[in-house]
Amino acid sequence: MAMTIERPPQSALDLAEKNFRPAAVEADLYGWWEESGFFTPDPTNPRKPFAMMLPLPNISGDLHLGHAMGFGGYEDLMARYHRMQGEPTLYMPGTDHAGIIAQVVVENELAKEGITRQQLGREKFLEEMWRWMDHYRPRIERQLRMLGCSLDWSRPNFTMEPSKQRAVRAHFIRLYKKGHLYRADRIVHWCLRDQTTYSDLEVKHITRTDTLYYVRYPWADPMPQGTPNVIVATTRPETIVADVAVAVHPDDERWRPSVGKDVLVPGVERRVKIIADEAVDPSFGTGALKITPGHDQTDFEIGQRHGLPVLSVIDKRGMMTPAAGPLAGPDREAGRKMMVEKLRAAGLLVKEEPVTHAVAVHDRCGTVDEPLVLKQWWVRMDRLAPPAIAAVRDGRITIHPKYQEKVYFNWMENIRDWPVSRQIWWGHSIPVWYCRDCDSVIVPDEDAPDPTRCTRCRSDDIYQDPDVLDTWFSSGLWPFSTLGWPDETPDLKRYYPGSVLETGYDILFFWVARMIMLGLEHMGEIPFDTVYLHGLVRVGTVKMSKSLGNVVSPVDFIEEYGADALRYALVHGIAMGADSQLNQNKLDHARNFGNKLWNISRFVLKQVDEHPEAFEGHSADQRPDVKDEAASWILSRTDAAIAEATRLIDGYLFGEYLVALESFIWGELADIYVELAKASLRGAEAVETVRTLAYVLDRTLRLLHPSMPFITETIALQLWKRAGKSETAPSLIVSRWPEAGRRDLGLEERFGAFIDVVRAIRNTRQDAGLDPSARVKVSLAGETAAVRDLLKQIGELTHSEVTLGTGEGAATVVRAIEIRLVAERAEAEERAKLERQLEEAGQMLKRSQELMAKPGFADKAPKEIVDKEKAKLKEREERLKLLEAESKKRRG
Repeated sequence: MAMTIERPPQSALDLAEKNFRPAAVEADLYGWWEESGFFTPDPTNPRKPFAMMLPLPNISGDLHLGHAMGFGGYEDLMARYHRMQGEPTLYMPGTDHAGIIAQVVVENELAKEGITRQQLGREKFLEEMWRWMDHYRPRIERQLRMLGCSLDWSRPNFTMEPSKQRAVRAHFIRLYKKGHLYRADRIVHWCLRDQTTYSDLEVKHITRTDTLYYVRYPWADPMPQGTPNVIVATTRPETIVADVAVAVHPDDERWRPSVGKDVLVPGVERRVKIIADEAVDPSFGTGALKITPGHDQTDFEIGQRHGLPVLSVIDKRGMMTPAAGPLAGPDREAGRKMMVEKLRAAGLLVKEEPVTHAVAVHDRCGTVDEPLVLKQWWVRMDRLAPPAIAAVRDGRITIHPKYQEKVYFNWMENIRDWPVSRQIWWGHSIPVWYCRDCDSVIVPDEDAPDPTRCTRCRSDDIYQDPDVLDTWFSSGLWPFSTLGWPDETPDLKRYYPGSVLETGYDILFFWVARMIMLGLEHMGEIPFDTVYLHGLVRVGTVKMSKSLGNVVSPVDFIEEYGADALRYALVHGIAMGADSQLNQNKLDHARNFGNKLWNISRFVLKQVDEHPEAFEGHSADQRPDVKDEAASWILSRTDAAIAEATRLIDGYLFGEYLVALESFIWGELADIYVELAKASLRGAEAVETVRTLAYVLDRTLRLLHPSMPFITETIALQLWKRAGKSETAPSLIVSRWPEAGRRDLGLEERFGAFIDVVRAIRNTRQDAGLDPSARVKVSLAGETAAVRDLLKQIGELTHSEVTLGTGEGAATVVRAIEIRLVAERAEAEERAKLERQLEEAGQMLKRSQELMAKPGFADKAPKEIVDKEKAKLKEREERLKLLEAESKKRRG
């Protein structure tokens, strides 16, 4: 690991303001980390690497909060954690050319100047695209640095750079030569606005109300008297002129006698047959379905099964074609109105009624889908999907949260072939040429030059396919193309397969499934063994998306609150895979928590400065030998925090990890031990106490560093400068993750009771509206054995004179300890509080009784668990008795 900077930034070493000021240190610290090579994995480290690819952000604008949550909130947390575990950690950066998304954004920008891409022409438009890339790629990389993402910037990646273009070319040609790619006329989704096809995954369904038209299709031949009319319900009467059959369900008794008979297509008088197919929904309309293979996915599939012809009456511009006969000329909306008028005039429009239904639109721009039959390149998914299904089913790949595996299987087991041609200009060229003289399809070898002649007839009149490839066709190679594939590079050998793929659940199918399929196909191995799917950051109920124009940039939040607070707020308390909304309260809480940690560190550093003798032959990261009970307790609780933080991160429970760590830092270290230490620092235990404070702070900074890297590094550098450390790592980012030591569970239990009593007294004081500095009298009765030696400390932490025995005032009961505080309070309020406590105590006792009465619990559960629950039952019985006695006493 190359160290290019001799010392950490002075700004971090000198910052001593009352509150932590992120802007004073963030840029300097990140620059120091990056230039010192801390983000680059040590090639000599013999341990198994931790490799994780950045879910390449689209170069179509700035990052948004969803990126901030994934990149800074979850991924960098994992990268920093595994790096501190001593694993050579590769967090790979990169950006995506974004295909249609980027082209739409750039076209919108040009439209503001009254320019279209067609006016510019392909070559000049692509120059505009590259200008956009050159502008936004550095901006996105700056924003990733602002977030604190510890990416290995010595390995930059962009999906349109030459090495990636070579990889995509090899990818296409290898699939083609294996028979996994084919070119065929099949129905596709067509966007009239963007003038391109798109995949099933890019279809969004919106709910809207349209008119449902019931249309009579006349019998082509005389029918027996009483034969029912054939009435078809449709929302798209303009496509009637492309009908080639009417279909009914084979089990529909209403229509079974009519199967095989002919009807006439209204408006064009074409004879078509009534066919039976199980795809028909007999509950829709009359149960008779018009079959239009040229403009409907289901109809196309029915047509393929029955050998029906395909008629296309709407073109790529949405205009009615000459094949539409009497409707030829106008756009599809006008064609609909014309057809309705013709049906009405011919007496074939039976009725009209409103229908609320799902309408397919292009998710990038919201344009209503126009299914068209076009010649495209397709990937055969029936060959690629089964190995990818097996990889998850047999446990080689685990998806978190677990329920997403079911979603994955449902989609993969019903997957359709993937159309990869896109009729846009920005993207990877399709490496296929066509001969105008003999219609040959020419696909060169992957490293061969572009062909200049037809390989069959030797004609030089050949042209390259004008389409480009779907963006996901290239980004699906990300886990190995970034490592040098198709070449056998040292990086590919060392870092493939990777460790974790972290991304939003909304692209499980777009990207994750395709990476698994393509990794197995080209590499013969899974691309990663774990998939972590985070939820979405929403604006109202809609996810953030650049193409939707509802992006909230993280930059403003970082400038106001700092990167640490934003990262923390986006993850703290969020359940695995759950959606969330960022709000002011979350950001304020995160900043307040950071300042709490900063204030703890100010106190500890002050004590270190005032007791230099404590660190003669001793360093901040050395566990002190202590005799004081409070110091022993906080050391034991620190080990508990280490074990819990490690367990939760290893279990991908990141929101819970931060909640647990905050509870320790704020609720135990700050509120209890720091306050207890103040008295010890004035006595003979000062050296022991300051060593304990320094050690616990050192451990705490390491535990919090994966989430809040800037503030923890700043404090650690200042602590180590004063108190030293035993390990040689110059930065927290490459320091060791703490290991949990042996805990004193008995002592923790005693102090647990002590803390509950302290909190109860504080809460009672607050409820009574007492001045925080005013001393009050407190009496403790009941099961006081655990706290009778800690009365002095209880008094110090609560500004109280504490005695044992029954005293005056209303009783509060915790852990079967009766607490009475003399304070003026309304009698009605006291009674209401007591009733609430009684109800709660009764419910808790009932839960304990039910658990102990559960068949087999006492015999089968571990002895220590049973003993613990028995003690809890006894404690809850005593608490309820005390509360009932107090209630009886108050009733007189």
